[in-house]
Amino acid sequence: MPETPSSPAPVAHDAEVVRAAAEAAVWAHPALLGYRQLRTDLRTGLAAFGVLDHDGPPAPGDGTRHADPLLLRSSGWLDLRAEPAVVGHPDLPAGRYAGLQVLDLLARTVAHLGTAGTGPGAGDWAVAGPGWAGPVPPGVRGVLRSGSPLVRVVARTGVPGPGDLAAAQDLQRAYRVRPLHALGGVPPPRPAPSLDWLPWDEERAWGAGFVDYLALLLRLAPPADPADRTRVERWVRLGVLSRTALPGAGGHDADGRGADGRGASGRGAGGRTRVLVARGAALRRAVAAEYELHAPEPEEVRTLRWRLLDGEPLDGHRRYRMTLRTPPPARLLWSLAAHAEPSGELVANRAGRCALGPGTPDLPWGRDGSLTVTLQHDEPADARGRSGWLPVPPGPFSLVLRLYGPAAAPAWAPTLRVLG
Repeated sequence: MPETPSSPAPVAHDAEVVRAAAEAAVWAHPALLGYRQLRTDLRTGLAAFGVLDHDGPPAPGDGTRHADPLLLRSSGWLDLRAEPAVVGHPDLPAGRYAGLQVLDLLARTVAHLGTAGTGPGAGDWAVAGPGWAGPVPPGVRGVLRSGSPLVRVVARTGVPGPGDLAAAQDLQRAYRVRPLHALGGVPPPRPAPSLDWLPWDEERAWGAGFVDYLALLLRLAPPADPADRTRVERWVRLGVLSRTALPGAGGHDADGRGADGRGASGRGAGGRTRVLVARGAALRRAVAAEYELHAPEPEEVRTLRWRLLDGEPLDGHRRYRMTLRTPPPARLLWSLAAHAEPSGELVANRAGRCALGPGTPDLPWGRDGSLTVTLQHDEPADARGRSGWLPVPPGPFSLVLRLYGPAAAPAWAPTLRVLG
C-alpha cells in the first residue's frame, strides 16, 4: 500500500541524536513529574499558589506511594513573578525532625530549612525568583535565590511514636508561607499576568513530545549550572531542542539532525534507549523521583532501599531477618517501612504496625546496641520475634530505611538475610 502524504518515510536513526534525546529525557524526568504535579494540583483545586496543604499520616490503601508512615507532609506552590514569598517555621522541638524544602521548577533543591539544615530556632526566609532585587523587612534571616519563578515548598514533620501525632499536626499548621508585602514596609505589587500553560498529556509527555515540556521548563528556569548548560546547548545544536528553549544557548545553529524524525521529535528516544545511555547523577535523580517526587537531599535524609536479595525479589511468602549491629546513624529520626510492589503502597496488618522507629515500644535492643528485626507476613511465634516484627505484604515488597539528619558513619549498613 502506498504511503499517505502525512506518513514520513522511514529514515535511519542518527546515533548521536538518539543518545542526546535519551539523555535529555532522563535529565528532564524529575522536572516533568513536578510539572505534572503542579498542573494536576492547580487544575483539580487540590492546591493554590501561596497556600500550604497538610497531609495526615499515610495509611494502608490510601494510594500514596513509598510514603514514610512516621512522617507528615505539607506542600504548596509559590509564584514569585510579582514578588518574593516568605517561608518560615516556629521554634522546632530539639532532637525532632522537622523542616521545609524549597525546590525550583527543574526539581533542584534551593534550600533545606529546619532542624537538620538551619537549626531548630524559628526563622523566616525570603524566596526570590530570577532577577529580583530589593529590600527585605527586618527579621528575615536571608534571601533564597530560585532559578525559576515557580517553586514548590515541601514540609516534613517527624512522628517518632504513637503519642507524638497531635504535636506534629500542631507544628504542621505553624509553618508559614506569606507574600513579601504581608510583612509590611513593602507596597503590594501589581499582579503577574496569567501563565501560558502547556496542557498535561501523559502520552505526549512520556513520548517524543517530552521536548515540548522541557522547552517550556527551560524557558522558565534556564539551568545555571555550567555542566547542565553545556548539555542543553548540545541538545540545541543537535536539533533535539529548539533554539528558543534556552535563550542565548551558545548562539549555535542547530545542525538539523533532529528535525527529520531521527531525534527526539521522531521516535528515536524510546524508554529502553534512554536507560542505556543515561549515566551518573541524572539517572539517580530520575530513579529517585519515581519513588519520591522532590525527595530531600542525601545530606538531609539518607535513604536505603532493598527490592532484591541475592538477585531475587523480596517476597512476603518468605521470612527475613535484618540485623542492625549499632543504632541507625541518624541524629533526629529513623524509620524502617515495607511497601507493596509495584504499587508502593502500605499494606494493612493485624499488628497495626507499618513502620519501626525510635518511638516503637518494646523493640528488642541488645546490650551491645544491636537490633534484630523480623520481616514476614505472618506473626512470629516467639515473643522476641513479635517485639521486633515489621509485618510485610503477602507478595512482592520493598524495604526502605530512612535516616533523618544522617550522622557520619562510614560503611554503616544493616545486614539482611533469608530465614526460609
